[in-house]
Amino acid sequence: MVNTLIVGGSGFIGKHLSKKIKESGGEVAILTRESNPSIPYKQITWDPTGRGELPSKEIEGYELIVNLSGAGIDKKWSEPYKKEIIESRVKSTELLVNAINSAEVQPKYFVNVSAIGYYGDIEEGSVDEESKPGNDYLADLCVRWEDEARKVSKNVKLLIPRFGVVLGKDGGAFPQLLRGAKTGVSFNLKGKSSWKSWVHVEDAVSSIIFMTQAGFEGPFNVVSPNPLKMDGLMNLIAGEIGKKIRIRMGPSMANIMLGEGSKYSVFSGQKVLPKRLLDLGFSFKYPGIQETLSDLLKESN
Repeated sequence: MVNTLIVGGSGFIGKHLSKKIKESGGEVAILTRESNPSIPYKQITWDPTGRGELPSKEIEGYELIVNLSGAGIDKKWSEPYKKEIIESRVKSTELLVNAINSAEVQPKYFVNVSAIGYYGDIEEGSVDEESKPGNDYLADLCVRWEDEARKVSKNVKLLIPRFGVVLGKDGGAFPQLLRGAKTGVSFNLKGKSSWKSWVHVEDAVSSIIFMTQAGFEGPFNVVSPNPLKMDGLMNLIAGEIGKKIRIRMGPSMANIMLGEGSKYSVFSGQKVLPKRLLDLGFSFKYPGIQETLSDLLKESN
């Protein structure tokens, strides 16, 4: 593995990617808002909101730069937080790209993570990497985010993994879904259950290593080949822990609890297929939800 700088490396996915790279024999440094003495890697602090600059010297010497920066969408949205969602992605990417483009020694690879929100909220049919973007708030955000990444120097390979719902026992969506299942609560929009395109965090980080080692470029959907409906997902989680879903919460109550973000994080959905990953030979360790839940629930009960 190569010398890697992970932006947002102290977060859920970043911790898993750092560990995977180290296990593969690579070196890791973290670009983060605040240093954390518990993280066993070199740490560089920065302000990713666009109010400052990122000196090029800070990113020189790294062959691979992975940008995982981005505020979560699963919180209650206020106008200031909606601004933070945008700035933490678009502005941070702008700063990184400017630093890369002005560096004397540029990285070989820039990986700028995006999301399947790119495709918008789709009730029917499936999408892959050749599908057009949607036209809602998150789709517009992803388009702007990816467009900013595409301003990177043509001398640098650009990879854009579009992550689905990342499932892991130590972060992401799974702890919240598990809490809901334990209390018998799921979400339901007017009798409809949205598609959830998910991926085990192990496969999410392994796919990044797979794609960069193989020299792949462009957008890739990082999702399991087996998406499922929200009702099915919640029923399976509940069944695994000996519970039953008894309440299906509608959008009005979810909006009170979670705010506008619930529309996108809970009720919107897409049936997204990882066409390019499969075509290029990536092997999922956890392709199905049953083996995924078995793994995640080993220590969660």
